[in-house]
Amino acid sequence: MKSPENPFVLTNHIGKKYFCNRENELKSLLSHVENNRNLMIYGWRGLGKSTLVHRFFDKLENKGQFETLFIDMLPANSLEDVIKLLASAIFEKYGRGKPGISSSMNKLFFVLGASIRFDPYSDMPDLHLGPRQLGREEQSLQALGEFLKERKKQVIIAMDEFQQLDFFEEKNTASVFRNWMLKYPEIRFVFCGNHPGKMLGIFAEKSSPLYQSAQLIPLLPLQLDHYTGFIQDHFKSNGKYIPTEVIEMIFNWSRGQTYIIQLVCNYLFAQCTNVRAEDFMKVSKEIIEQYLPVFATFPKMLTKAQWNLLKAIAKEEPLFNPMSSEFLIKHQLGAASTVSTALKSLQKQELVFEEDGGFFVQEVLLSRWMKNL
Repeated sequence: MKSPENPFVLTNHIGKKYFCNRENELKSLLSHVENNRNLMIYGWRGLGKSTLVHRFFDKLENKGQFETLFIDMLPANSLEDVIKLLASAIFEKYGRGKPGISSSMNKLFFVLGASIRFDPYSDMPDLHLGPRQLGREEQSLQALGEFLKERKKQVIIAMDEFQQLDFFEEKNTASVFRNWMLKYPEIRFVFCGNHPGKMLGIFAEKSSPLYQSAQLIPLLPLQLDHYTGFIQDHFKSNGKYIPTEVIEMIFNWSRGQTYIIQLVCNYLFAQCTNVRAEDFMKVSKEIIEQYLPVFATFPKMLTKAQWNLLKAIAKEEPLFNPMSSEFLIKHQLGAASTVSTALKSLQKQELVFEEDGGFFVQEVLLSRWMKNL
């Protein structure tokens, strides 16, 4: 792939050079997969889970023992949607760009109700998925499993945004997945999700069909020293300079969140040759201003008590005692019982999280904006 003009990439993984550290996590993931364990990677949005999986899959493919498939479940509303995503991923991996389609793939797509059409000019195949065929989901999954288990190399499937399972039309999806995984132990799975509460509910609650079906791997923020060399090296190799103290400012302002750090550095790299503290302040303000239309929707989504509490948490971060009379009076939040109800609701919506006894607003940019309201 052509090297990007800006090394602080905001899209998916494009190569080792633009990937910051995570060597310990990569070693751990490889050990799990080599020992036939399914994985569940969870953590808050923006920590780089998807990018980590893409980097991990690059390493697996380079070893020559594995084949990898990655699907993003965010647009899925049903099990049939997931089947279509899997079918598309299989076609992209094994069919597109090849002059012919294997008999096993033809058989698979026949069962799925999909068809292969060939471009009359390039003679290259294209996949056409038919309308939903209700009631055939398990039959379709079996066909997918049969195709993948016959591959010469072991197949690893990553299913990103797996918490979408909670919103599916079918209520037995977790059971269907469990049965599919048990029937095809040759296939390994990597499940990823941005909502720790939902992901742990799916994989760690005894009442869930997927209980203990995967190893639970929390993804935590990288340490400051991991970023410092990475950021400075990219600036230096392009004839630019950013001091250590500014990187520390970026790290603290971003709360160690990978995406926000990359975003700020992307702006600074584009605008500056020698970065100063005032450049960081200017860029952080510029970024927040671009998100104002999004932030404006939050007061409309929440009750007055929830919105006032969310603002107060942002101003106090980290907030260690939300029921203290000092906090309630300072921010004019009313009765402790009202605040307790609002806090539980904000946590359930995963707008607020608790870490080491302190409460934080989950969205970093939203928090930084509200801090100045």
